[in-house]
Amino acid sequence: MEFVNNTGELQLKIPEDSRELTENVLKTFDLFLKSVVDMNISTVTSNESENRLREIKKEIERKDEKINSLTAEIKSKDELIITLYALIKSNDALKETQTHIAEMIRNITSEMNKTNNEIFYKDTSISSLNKQIEEKNEELKKNSEATAALNKKLLSCLNNINQKNYTLIEVRGKEEEIKRKDELLNKKDEEFQDKFHQAKGKDAQNTDLNRQNNVISQNFTKTNEKHGKWNEIKSCLIADEGIFHIKLPEVSAFEAPCNGRGWMIIQRRIDGSVDFSRNWTDYKDGFGNLTGEFFLGLEKLHLITKSRQHELLIRLGKVDGSTSFALYDDFRIGSEEKSYPLESIEYSKGDAGDSLEYLKNMKFSTFDRDNDISDLNYADLNGGGWWFKDGSHSSLNGIFIKDGKWTTGKSGIIWGSWHKFDYFVSLTFVEMMIRPALF
Repeated sequence: MEFVNNTGELQLKIPEDSRELTENVLKTFDLFLKSVVDMNISTVTSNESENRLREIKKEIERKDEKINSLTAEIKSKDELIITLYALIKSNDALKETQTHIAEMIRNITSEMNKTNNEIFYKDTSISSLNKQIEEKNEELKKNSEATAALNKKLLSCLNNINQKNYTLIEVRGKEEEIKRKDELLNKKDEEFQDKFHQAKGKDAQNTDLNRQNNVISQNFTKTNEKHGKWNEIKSCLIADEGIFHIKLPEVSAFEAPCNGRGWMIIQRRIDGSVDFSRNWTDYKDGFGNLTGEFFLGLEKLHLITKSRQHELLIRLGKVDGSTSFALYDDFRIGSEEKSYPLESIEYSKGDAGDSLEYLKNMKFSTFDRDNDISDLNYADLNGGGWWFKDGSHSSLNGIFIKDGKWTTGKSGIIWGSWHKFDYFVSLTFVEMMIRPALF
């Protein structure tokens, strides 16, 4: 048998010899039937006829055996044909599966090609963006170099301006001082002339006046012997300008300057004549010259501000002559046991802005007692004690720089909100003042 595929489908072809064998069997059976018929018709009774019948019988038996053999062979071939048909069907299913898999492979290949194209496009875009970034960085580098050169020129110009302004401020200060002294001398001269004319017109009262002068002189001497209590006051609210003995409840008497407008001055920076890089004890007790640069002392500030609510006024000045201020409604310092923290500070107003409320509740720090929250010692870096936190929002006890421009070393006098946190700027005038809150 052979399998032939003429139209794309498998077909079964039976061999020619099998067909011929079947036809021969059929022809032999046909002859046998004719012989039987002929035997029935004839009336042969001889021994020859019997022999002939026996031979025919044997021949029939042989033919039957051959037919049975051919029938078994045909049955075996039929089973083979059924098996072949099953294989053909299985092969068709396999071909269909292969076709489906081939289609899936084509689809996946198409998707992969599309994805590769997108990746290539994105890689191209990224390369273009990287090139643009490099160009921008190069442009920024050139601009930075030009800016640095310009800043250098500006710094040089500002230094020249600051030096001239500082000289002008010194001249103005001396002129004002001379003017004040001239006014004082003129006033004293007028008083002397009045007294002289009064004395000259009252010769008859000279004896009484001399006696009164002696009494006044004696009283004045006794008063001086009582530790200067002749100018002892409880508040600068009622004092003229000058230095007075301040006596408050539970506070030992101490000297402090009043500005004549109700404020007690607690700190002043004007010329750098006093070193503010001091230890804890100095800042606790106070130091400096009350007529010049000084710090009143943390212990006094604690005792004063705990007794009642106080206002804080801070006056500031730059080397160019510009001035500003900041006013706070409630200023209070804690005890030494708590490291003199800034317990209360409520900003009210002022064109200098607020650079102190950020430091609320911070402990006071000096170079020998670091109480800030940074790993650095800002009291040492800034050259003066202050309520530092984690940076220099303000530092009014820093190093005094006469030209008002910090360049290197420890920081200067800082009030960040006024000079936009430009730490190259160092203030050249500071006054901190307090007074009882006016309700």
